[in-house]
Amino acid sequence: MEILQAFGLDTKLLIANLVNFLILVFILYKLGYKPILKFMRERQEKIKKGIKDAEESVKKLANATTEQKKITSQAHREAQDIIGKAKDQAKMQADSIIKKTRDEARNIVEKSKKEIILEKKQSLSNIRKEAVQAVIAATEKLLKKKIDEKQDKEFIENIMKDI
Repeated sequence: MEILQAFGLDTKLLIANLVNFLILVFILYKLGYKPILKFMRERQEKIKKGIKDAEESVKKLANATTEQKKITSQAHREAQDIIGKAKDQAKMQADSIIKKTRDEARNIVEKSKKEIILEKKQSLSNIRKEAVQAVIAATEKLLKKKIDEKQDKEFIENIMKDI
């Protein structure tokens, strides 16, 4: 203690200042340092949570982008499938219409052929009748007399067979 007095320090005053300093440190620790440390820890946790959330957001964004690409490519494939099916269906309908038109044309041609054949038969029948009548008329003139109808028909049919 003599050393302290040699420097001109009062021990009672030094102890009082030391006690005041310790009280001040205790008060600052309780009122300032602890709340500041608590605030710093909370802030640090918020920053860590923000970084973690940002990393998760980046991962989610990457996953969403990948999912979007998958959905887009799937939608494109489905659209191509629908277009292909529509083309196939249109081709089938066109083929069906063509077949139906061909069948109708064939039916019209066949009907026309039948009508032509029928008209030809009728024309031939009419020509035969007219020929028969002409032959009858010529025969009557030749014979100058009329034979009965049964004999006329037999005679004419024989002549027609020869012709």
